[in-house]
Amino acid sequence: MSQAVKDYYEILGVNRDATKEEIKKAYRKLVRIYHPDINPDPSAQEKFKEINEAYHVLIDDERRSEYDAILSRNDVGKFRDFLEYIQEFVESIIQGEKGKKRRPRKGQDIKMKLPLTLEEAGLGCEKEIIYSRWMDCPVCEGMGVKGEAETVVCHACNGEGRRVSGIFNFPRPCSVCKGKGFIVKNPCPTCYGRGRVSAQHKIKVHIPPGTEEGEVLKVPEKGHLGYFGGKPGDLYLKVVLKEHPIFKKVGKDLHMEKVVSFPLAVLGGTVKVPTLEGEEIDVFIQPGTECGATKVVKEKGYPYENGRGDLIIHIRIGVPKNLSKSERKLLEKLAESIKEEGEEVYREGGSLVEKLSSLFKKNA
Repeated sequence: MSQAVKDYYEILGVNRDATKEEIKKAYRKLVRIYHPDINPDPSAQEKFKEINEAYHVLIDDERRSEYDAILSRNDVGKFRDFLEYIQEFVESIIQGEKGKKRRPRKGQDIKMKLPLTLEEAGLGCEKEIIYSRWMDCPVCEGMGVKGEAETVVCHACNGEGRRVSGIFNFPRPCSVCKGKGFIVKNPCPTCYGRGRVSAQHKIKVHIPPGTEEGEVLKVPEKGHLGYFGGKPGDLYLKVVLKEHPIFKKVGKDLHMEKVVSFPLAVLGGTVKVPTLEGEEIDVFIQPGTECGATKVVKEKGYPYENGRGDLIIHIRIGVPKNLSKSERKLLEKLAESIKEEGEEVYREGGSLVEKLSSLFKKNA
């Protein structure tokens, strides 16, 4: 017989009147020997393709009947056309479903929230974060097996690597064996045969000054591990600003409350006010400042690319709850004085300030 016509029965090691069950059994046996995931020999890959070629011809009644006719006549010309179709068909199965998976593929991206303080986001910093990502299993070094691989035929697909599903009976890769046709008997006990584990990973991320709420920072190749030598995915961090105990950010400005004493509000004076940098600056409070008044300190607010916003101070006047006898006497004297003068004291812009100043000096 001309060698141009392959003997698929001989390749699978079955008789020409072999049943489908016998063909399947022979195929499974050969797959366990020549599958590229089991046999690293370069020649095994070609042998595996030839085995698949023979199997997919003989397992299908229509293709087998056509092949038997070609084989019986030793029709080299017709077999050449038939072989071209079969090889393309088998290649689409092996490469399209199996080989495609084995090409290097980028790992999945990781998206997570990154809580930052106003200081960290506004002034910039190197932020250390800890998160979980898929990495090579440290025990099996990504191989997924413990020692030499031991395999059994997949019970779900009977070693075919494909299962028919859906209303159109479309063949799909088996979800149990992932299209391999076999299952590893001795998977790595640490990663359960996956070759990868979810592990804690620690990195430092650069936070640029003026980072805003909702901004997304991209950290290249710090996502999940790639597949078959592919690059890792990327890490995307969405900024969430933490509530600050002192400042409230509104646009580029920072707002804060400052409680001042009643005498200071009336007489005026200097108070210490914190900044985003953690320093304190002196801010002058005008005499006669009312509760709810605002004081604006230019360019001491939130940083941005071309400058800084303002620091807006909301004045609150503190009312003492526990007065000494002298303090009480002083305030009673003030109240009596205001009562005697009636509304005149409010109409004359500085009279209350002058009266308070006079009272405090007399009782100093």
